[in-house]
Formats: sequence, structure tokens, C-alpha cells
Amino acid sequence: MHLSKINTTPLLVASNEPNFGSHSGYSIAAKYILGCSTLFITRNKTVSLHERILNKILNTFAISSWYKISSAKLEWLIWKQIQNSNHRLIHFLWGERDLGYIDLLIDQNLYPICSTFHSCADDLPTVIPFSARNRLKNIAAIVIVSETQRGFFEECGVESHRIHCIHHGIDTDFFTPKTYLNVNQPFTLLSVGSYRRNFTYLREVFKEISKLKDIHIKIKVVSTSNNIDYFSDIENVEFINSITDAELLEVYQSASCQIISVENATANNALLEGLACGLPVIAERIGGIPEYVNEKCAILTEPGDIKSMVKSIVAISQSLPLLTSMSIAARERALELSWFNIAQKMENVYVSLMGEY
Repeated sequence: MHLSKINTTPLLVASNEPNFGSHSGYSIAAKYILGCSTLFITRNKTVSLHERILNKILNTFAISSWYKISSAKLEWLIWKQIQNSNHRLIHFLWGERDLGYIDLLIDQNLYPICSTFHSCADDLPTVIPFSARNRLKNIAAIVIVSETQRGFFEECGVESHRIHCIHHGIDTDFFTPKTYLNVNQPFTLLSVGSYRRNFTYLREVFKEISKLKDIHIKIKVVSTSNNIDYFSDIENVEFINSITDAELLEVYQSASCQIISVENATANNALLEGLACGLPVIAERIGGIPEYVNEKCAILTEPGDIKSMVKSIVAISQSLPLLTSMSIAARERALELSWFNIAQKMENVYVSLMGEY
């Protein structure tokens, strides 16, 4: 059964970070789910002492320890909206931000809750306090974006059939490869992102690359300004911050390959965006990264192995046929993870919940 055949409207809700681009992030999924409604608000930064105290009080008994004033506002707006509407399912797109008390306030037989969680397995025990984990068993569907998260929710007592692994999607209409390959441009290695990046490791890799003789590799790092000091003394590194969506796309399209180095990961926006732009991936085999790539578009090295990482980068930089074939495969993998395909999988979960409740 298709979602459009059901006489109800899923309500997709989130408090979104203000710094996400219009083509990045998880909330874009709503654009591809036909027949859904959305309730999005901005997740405000905590500034005053009063706000910090109130946040502390609010998240004391919430499911998520990241629950804050904007989350409470979102749940209040949800409760008001479902009173006089056709919504029969509520999907929290960021459970670890916004899932607090709504499960205690509504009849989940009438309004089943679906919640996506993005946090890494090593973060989840902190994000979801022990005292609240028993309530997860009442959530109709837990959506994870990496199989690495499954064990935590099973240990919390969530039944296996309620846990759905649906990978993060990517806007493959906006993030596209450059229309031509300029063989005369220098090989450019790109790193994008800040959250849980292993900048100490990246620094060591880039230092080794700078020592190479007769091999010129240009390096670009797109991150927040507080990370510039990691690379300020490495000559061939260009540091970029505070750019627009269009500028970010241009950076991806002007690169040759992307490097991903993280402390841990489930999904990774930069990885997906680079794939969609046809960038081969060189990354450490960490967390959910292997779920999002394959051997045709990526080279995975063991964590901390600087020598293998540098060797892999050099191999791609020195072989145009390898670079070309991996670039094609990267785009193909991104198309498999397009939001259109991911949205269909999400709709299947909604349909199953509508039949169950």
C-alpha cells in the first residue's frame, strides 16, 4: 500500500540548526515524502543564564539530554496541531534533540511516534539517560541511520521489528559533478566538516603529503574558523570557512577526491555531498562510513594508519583511469542514496505503522 492511499497525514517535526544549508541536512527528506506535513522551528542557541537554567530543568526528565527550550516549544506546537487535524503519525526527525515528553501526553495508539536518531553509538548512552531508556520501548518506530546504532536500542529493550535502518539521503539534484574534467588542474584533496572530525590525524596526513617530492597535491579544508590552527603552518593547505551553498558546491566540483577522518560517525553529510559531486572517498574504516560507500568509489584504511592513507591518496592522484572510474562510481552510489529513494523507504515505515495502529 502506498502512503497516498491512507487517509491520514504524517507530521514531520524538528527543531533545525540555523547553520544548515538549504540543500543539506536530514529535514530535506520532507520535500520528497508526498502527502506529509511539516512543523519546523529554529533551534536557538542558549545565551543567558536564565536559559541555561531552564534548559537544565527541561531536560531533567526528557528522553533526550539535548532537550531544550526550542524542543519544548516544538512539542507544545505538536500537541496543539494534532488536536484538530488529520495527523495520525508524528515523526521526530531528530529524536536526540526534540523527544522529551510528548510520549507521556498523547495516546500512542491514536498517534504513533516515529523517531530518527543520528548520534554515534558511543554518544547515545550520554544523549539518552538511563532513566529515560525504558520509554523508548513505547516508541512505535526507531529509525537509525547506521547499523552501528542498533545494539544500543536493542539493549534498551526496543523490539527488533521496531528498529528500521534507513540511511541518510542526499540532494542529488543540487550536488552534482562538474560537467567536464580539467586534466590540467592540480589534484585537489578536500576535507569538509567540523563535527567529530579527527583534525589531529588529518594534520599528520597533510604534513606527510607536503613532504612528498615530485608529487603536487593541493589540499582544501572547509571547516569552522576555530580549526584553522591545525593547518596554518602547512604550506599546501587552503582553509575555507563561512561559505554559501553555491560556494560549497563549487568547492566540491573543483576538487578531485575527498578525505574523511572522524572520531566516529553514523551518517556524514560531507561524505554524501562529495559522493554526489563525483568525488572518490579515502576514509578510515570507522563507524557507519563503510555502510555509505563501496569498494568501487572508496578506499578504506584502518584507523590511525597514516602511511596507508597517504599511499592511497598518492595512488589516486597518479592514475587518471582510477580517478575517473572511482568518480563515476561515487556518483552512482550517491544516486542510490538520493532522497527520492530514501523517502520511499520512509514511506514504507509509515504505511506499516498505519496498519499496526
